[in-house]
Amino acid sequence: MRGDQAAPSPPDSLVGLRADLPPDDASLARELEAVANRAWPPLRQIEIGGWTLRASAGASRRGNSVWAHGSVPDVRVALAAVSDFYTAEGLPPTFQLTPVARSEQLGAALDAAGYDDTGPTDVCVAPLGALVSVPPSPSRSVSASVGVATADVPGDEWLRVAGQVLTTFGVQRAGTLAVLSVLRLPTVYVTLTVDGVPAAVGRGVTDDRWLGIYSMATLPAARGRGAARWVVAALAQWAGARGATHAYLQVEEVSTVARGLYADLGFRPVYRYSYRRAPLSAPRAAPVSRGGGPAGAGAA
Repeated sequence: MRGDQAAPSPPDSLVGLRADLPPDDASLARELEAVANRAWPPLRQIEIGGWTLRASAGASRRGNSVWAHGSVPDVRVALAAVSDFYTAEGLPPTFQLTPVARSEQLGAALDAAGYDDTGPTDVCVAPLGALVSVPPSPSRSVSASVGVATADVPGDEWLRVAGQVLTTFGVQRAGTLAVLSVLRLPTVYVTLTVDGVPAAVGRGVTDDRWLGIYSMATLPAARGRGAARWVVAALAQWAGARGATHAYLQVEEVSTVARGLYADLGFRPVYRYSYRRAPLSAPRAAPVSRGGGPAGAGAA
């Protein structure tokens, strides 16, 4: 019967392009990749031509992957160097593959070498003015007390909430804190409390006109009640006072609740990227297909 049919899912408005970006978005994508790299500086990096090989003790995929922002003279030789670098670091060779990644043969070379695709992430932007309004209380109780605390270092309560939700602050905490210790951009850690109990957290990083929204985490008991909106508003207010005019974030395809929130807040997708990871028994280098192909398209 018609009444038994499930309602169709609403379209996902945050799906970005994996390739063939319009010129303005291609330029914006290159800018955002550079901004994101500064917001999550690797603990160690080397350059091979226009590729930056990043290693950060396994904390985050971005910090332990190749940023292919420029060309290399020989893709096959460069892939062998990538394999050597990450093997020495005790990490799987991994590329962050964006629509503006280079060289043109990279996608085909990774396919030929058997690199997998760990799932897409979308980079989205919004004007800061759309984010600063304080939403309704995240508590079901009219008399509940809602508090927002900001700090320039992650305190114990902030880390406790983040560690219950985010892998980067759970099993990867040591590497993550090491990365944050070398971050030199203005950074804020926001903690939302309801009746004095921490419920949600977020982290913001400013870089010129940009606010980067990171480490958003809401405890299960507070989900679906607007806690994340409060955190985003606090981050936007902090960044606006420092001259930022726009916000960016990275959201994985599987994070359906977060995607709904960010779409509702007015974010739009700029591009989609993926992390391509070598198989466990990957050969040191692989033949390069002459056909090339567009770049395929994770999160910090």
